[in-house]
Amino acid sequence: MGLPDRGIVAAVQLALYVPMVLLTLLLVFRHGFRRTSGWIFLAIFSIVRVAGAILIIILEKTANPSTGLFTAASIVVSIGLTPLFFATMGFLSTVAQRSDSPGMQAIGQHSKIFRILHLVIIVGMALVISATVGITSENSNSRKNSSSQRKAGGVLFLIVYIALVLIHGYCWVHRDEIRVHRRRLLIGISCALPFFLVRVLYTFLDALQTSPLSNFNPIFGSLALYTAMSVVMEFIIVLIYTTVGMMTPLDLDEEYPVKNEPQEYDAVPNGPGGQQYARA
Repeated sequence: MGLPDRGIVAAVQLALYVPMVLLTLLLVFRHGFRRTSGWIFLAIFSIVRVAGAILIIILEKTANPSTGLFTAASIVVSIGLTPLFFATMGFLSTVAQRSDSPGMQAIGQHSKIFRILHLVIIVGMALVISATVGITSENSNSRKNSSSQRKAGGVLFLIVYIALVLIHGYCWVHRDEIRVHRRRLLIGISCALPFFLVRVLYTFLDALQTSPLSNFNPIFGSLALYTAMSVVMEFIIVLIYTTVGMMTPLDLDEEYPVKNEPQEYDAVPNGPGGQQYARA
């Protein structure tokens, strides 16, 4: 028995993300396990997508799927934005590292703005999960509350995206204060953000619908919209980030100083009359 169309899309995702899991784990070993580096969240996202694809395939092949299976598949598919947000925050933090600029240091590791965004993302994810559980609940109050929870979660995710775009724009304004190889990562973020916008809008538009069975629902809605605005967009984002990650040797920062960074010189005469000095 063959798979329905949604199951075929899930099978393609499985074929794409299994090797992507290995590639992103390689990047984690290469760049570090720190949450602030972003790579660990890219690996988590790939693992989540593998799990989601498996659940959808099981769902499509089951004659009478249980409510629990519907709920599990819906949750795993819906929370994909969370690790992508965390990954992008980590990459922006990496871009700002080792800069002497106070402004860039403000968006570096352990910055207040990223801690706030981290909390907003967690709240948004909790609302999305709660709404997903409520949709399949037999309790009428839970189903009623799920609509407002979906809206709140969608709005929070849109706010986080706008905040990341503004931080990204600030980095570009101060790009001369960023070390050369880290600018390559900033370019990668710039390339990914338009696709990220489409993915965020997919969740936001689903949140605005009054019915959980809207065209923008990833499980029950339009397969064409789900594939174009979610599946394809996510894979392009991951592909951009992994490509940049393989091309970015962050350990070479010291060989490529910031453009306007003052250079140090030895106090040793190195020319006629002692007017020139050797570089340190």
